[in-house]
Amino acid sequence: MTKRFYKENHLWYIDLPEFLEAGLGTKNNLLMVDGSDEFLDWLSNGGKEVWITFDTEPFEEARYTLISDVYGKNQDVLDKVGHAPVGYGMYYTVPEMQGHRLWLCPVTEYVFEGAYPERIWVKVMG
Repeated sequence: MTKRFYKENHLWYIDLPEFLEAGLGTKNNLLMVDGSDEFLDWLSNGGKEVWITFDTEPFEEARYTLISDVYGKNQDVLDKVGHAPVGYGMYYTVPEMQGHRLWLCPVTEYVFEGAYPERIWVKVMG
C-alpha cells in the first residue's frame, strides 16, 4: 500500500482521512513522533511531504526494513508534541539506517488490519 506523509508546523502526520472519518481518533492520533519524524525527514530529504509504499512482505524495490523491537512508549515525548492519548506503541529498528529506532502508534494496527507487523518493507515513491 502507498500512503502520503506530510509535515505541518514542524510535525509529521500520516494522511489517513478514512481513520478520522470512521471516528477512530483525531488528527493528533496521526502524529509521527519518537524517531518516526526523523525517519520521514530522512526519506523526504528534509522536505514537507513524502509518499511511501510499504508491505509486510519483501518486495524488490524496498529500500528499508523496519524490524519490530519492543512494545512501549515514551510518554514525555508524546506529551511534548501533543500526541493523542495511547496506551502503547511498537518500537522498530531500521538496519539500513545504522539501527535507527522509531516508534509507531496504535494507528499502525488500523493500517495493517489489526496487528503490528514483525517487519515492514518500505520504498519511497517518486
